[in-house]
Amino acid sequence: MAEAMVLGDLELDRVTALTIQESRKLAVHPWPGGEGDLVQDLGAAAARLWVDGVAVGENAGERLEQLRKAMQEGQPLDFSASAAVGSDIEQVLIAALHVHQPPGRVDYYEYRMELVRYVPPPPPPMAGFDAGALGDIAGEVQGLAAESMGAFTEALGTAQGALNALEEAASLVEDVVGAIAGAEIITNVLDKAGKVVTAWTG
Repeated sequence: MAEAMVLGDLELDRVTALTIQESRKLAVHPWPGGEGDLVQDLGAAAARLWVDGVAVGENAGERLEQLRKAMQEGQPLDFSASAAVGSDIEQVLIAALHVHQPPGRVDYYEYRMELVRYVPPPPPPMAGFDAGALGDIAGEVQGLAAESMGAFTEALGTAQGALNALEEAASLVEDVVGAIAGAEIITNVLDKAGKVVTAWTG
């Protein structure tokens, strides 16, 4: 039964076979004097797909021309096919395209495509520094700034409290000084009044 597949803006409704190959990049190094080899895992390799299909109808040639143009441009294409759900492939590049038209068949083409999974490359480093780390550094700087601002606000509150206490103490001292000064005035008045009374009574 034909499989439906969407490649970019083109829907391929007569896909007769879809083959997916997934592998890992393994570097095998001979180990002198030991059994077996030293195997180094370099990560997953790009998945490859082989698509067999048939293009039929008046616009069959135009649809194949779209595929050929996409291969020549080398631009990644959105990919969707029910048989490839498990492979988690979202974008592909057309690596090869083979088209065959049987003799005597009009508007009938058989084709085979080789697709390679496309993954966007990481951002290039800037002068030996990984630009992707800027986001992490910025987050850490913001966190430190927030902590510093909190500590500064707390210290400012403590200083304000101490200043208020000093102002209250100064006001209390002024009241005491005023009271002492008032007491001295009263004492002087009473002293003078006593002298007057003494002189009057003789």
